[in-house]
Amino acid sequence: MQIGWVGLGSIGTGMAKQALAAGHNVTVYARGRGLPELSAAGATSSDDYTAIAAQSDILGLCVYSDPQLREVLFAGALAAMRPGAILVIHTTGSPALAREIGALAPAGVSVIDATFSGGPVEVAAGTLTLITGGEAAAIERARPLIGTYGGTIHHVGPLGHGQMVKLLNNLLFASNVQSAAQILRMAEQQQLDTQLIARIIQDCSGASFAAKLFGGASIDAIDGITRPYLEKDVATALSSARQAGIDTTAFAATEAYFAKR
Repeated sequence: MQIGWVGLGSIGTGMAKQALAAGHNVTVYARGRGLPELSAAGATSSDDYTAIAAQSDILGLCVYSDPQLREVLFAGALAAMRPGAILVIHTTGSPALAREIGALAPAGVSVIDATFSGGPVEVAAGTLTLITGGEAAAIERARPLIGTYGGTIHHVGPLGHGQMVKLLNNLLFASNVQSAAQILRMAEQQQLDTQLIARIIQDCSGASFAAKLFGGASIDAIDGITRPYLEKDVATALSSARQAGIDTTAFAATEAYFAKR
């Protein structure tokens, strides 16, 4: 199977490596810190989005944001995809944009959103959790690729629903990060060891994945790691909910905490 790939951050690089290991032919866009590693593993590269798209049975995108998705797809790559090809969007972003991409895709091209939960360790182990939206048949046809790094693949509905579920997850995670950080600031003000307190909380009823992060690093370090993603995802989640007429006042504190600095 001919795979095209755009997005060579730590996750995207790992995904493309899994595809290569499974025997797929992989052409990657020639930008990103993972390019040397993938070239050494046997991937070919191109600096032309449209050329990559035109030759791909499956085009995988693991870029950071909606503007980057637009940059890749709307300058010719989407239109160049051939009938029968599948576009797999791993970027966490707007459900509305996913649906727009689906509406603009050429006849015969299937689009699925396949958001993920997990990190580089899970990618390498093939155990990412994927949350997919789109036609069930297209998701099954994409399984030879996405099954190389996704151990659990949930199909949650039509195109855009994968984004919706991931945004809800990330909004809850952001709320937990905010709460854990504030609790540990209180502990710090009382001369307590914040990392020790975070580890103790993991043995108690206040345990959470977010709180666990603070057991191995400082409050500022965790903020620095999570904030760039959560600023984007909290804003997108709340904007999407408001467009659907949903009251988001319960998350006002989380929104304020992760407002773009």
